[in-house]
Amino acid sequence: MYTGKPIPHAAKNKKLLETLHSSDMIIITGEAKSHCLAWTIESLLKDIFAGDKSLARKVYILEDCSSPIVVPGVVDYSDAADKAFQRFADAGMNLVKSTDLIETWPGAEVKLKAI
Repeated sequence: MYTGKPIPHAAKNKKLLETLHSSDMIIITGEAKSHCLAWTIESLLKDIFAGDKSLARKVYILEDCSSPIVVPGVVDYSDAADKAFQRFADAGMNLVKSTDLIETWPGAEVKLKAI
């Protein structure tokens, strides 16, 4: 069970984090929206907030390319997933859809012109 505590002897991948911080855009998707994906994004958000909070604006989460854990009649984590994604949006990350042109994503037009 996930406790939120670091895994003993595990280390952050500093090179990966440096690459993410220096990137113009970070596009994220994955499974499951309610657990693994949410925990990964939460970890990235904590790292961003430990430094420059404005970096959250360059994170784009493809919300329609992930789904929460749902076992009909047993468990449904849809609400937890939606609350987590709303927290990410409130922190400055962008919730976007894969069907939207990237040029229409908030702030993307500026980043695309720079490339």
